[in-house]
Amino acid sequence: MQTYLYLDYGGSPKHRRELKYSLISLKAALGEAPAAIAIYTDAPETYRNWPVTVVGIKAQIPAWSGGGLYYHRIKPEVVREALGRFAGPVCFLDSDSIVRPGFHAEVTAKMESCVVMNALERRNPFPALSGFSCQLPHLGAYRYDVENSAMFNSGLIGVRPEHAPLFDDTLAMIDALIGRARKFPALEQFALSEVLRLNQVQIAEVNQTFLHYWQGRRRIYMANQITKSLSPDWDDLTPPRQWAQMNYWAVRAYNYYYGVTSTLGLFK
Repeated sequence: MQTYLYLDYGGSPKHRRELKYSLISLKAALGEAPAAIAIYTDAPETYRNWPVTVVGIKAQIPAWSGGGLYYHRIKPEVVREALGRFAGPVCFLDSDSIVRPGFHAEVTAKMESCVVMNALERRNPFPALSGFSCQLPHLGAYRYDVENSAMFNSGLIGVRPEHAPLFDDTLAMIDALIGRARKFPALEQFALSEVLRLNQVQIAEVNQTFLHYWQGRRRIYMANQITKSLSPDWDDLTPPRQWAQMNYWAVRAYNYYYGVTSTLGLFK
């Protein structure tokens, strides 16, 4: 059975509200499909009444974040741990996401022969890394390739148990760069993308049934949508009457309104 994964650490109310909205959309899309949901968190009690598997990771966060140098390092650690724990395919979702109907069928089909990620961001993502090299546990010597390197967005990561060794190399590459994390953001998605490329593992994009709204304007829009549409009762997982319309004009209109009202508020 496939297990979907979420991650919550740090206690941010905004991020937890996003996770709730995403999880409700996932449950709606799953329907009666045979799939499970797990939340990895440093606050297990927060989700004690939710119909999910809760995995406490408070003790692991210092090591998994590289001593606090790069907190997104926790994500590939979670995926690697989940592959061992659940002994089946797992699919990680960032909390700032919306799942649409057809998602489960698309992910399941594509994961039969590929690793699933959200979308290609760019080729040669960090030109300044030209000349960078490191040693990886399984791949051995790695050298940044300005011609062929690529980076896919890791807001979605779908893998099978046989992919577990890939995360050893992914984490080793992150650790080789972790001291420069501020200069090179998104190290976890760069490292995973490169390890997949060098292992000749095909990446399948899922970017229509899975909407990742990490960008600033879309996130402002979604904060308002979540506040309006979800019950203030934390344990009420009732779907909203209408899902957020994540389209260009809806986001632009709300951000214009938000900008005007925020500016006017300065004169009160």
